[in-house]
Amino acid sequence: MKIKLDGISAGYATFAAAEGLAPGVPVTLTANRTAGAAAAAARFAGVAKEVRQGLALVQLSGICRLSVSGTAPGVGYASLVADGSGGVRTASTGETGRELLVTAVETVGEDTVAEVLL
Repeated sequence: MKIKLDGISAGYATFAAAEGLAPGVPVTLTANRTAGAAAAAARFAGVAKEVRQGLALVQLSGICRLSVSGTAPGVGYASLVADGSGGVRTASTGETGRELLVTAVETVGEDTVAEVLL
């Protein structure tokens, strides 16, 4: 039996999309009701799932997969921040990260991907 956690507590909201926002990228609110790509070290609000016609569907809760840079977090709770390149990284001392439950960490080709509960 293959274990799948997709769909657990999934919650989405639609925002206006800031210029250049792409699917799969951690987002912050950049203006009223507007989601944009999270800057490096930002505590991100969610993840852009779809972007089209000036709108962004943002996942705010539930299981999602995020690209990881730097040292990968272990499974369990980890403090994560945006890496400024479309993924996340483990928060450094003094940074305010988002405490998330990491349910799996995998290597896909040369990339590291973490499955997290937002």
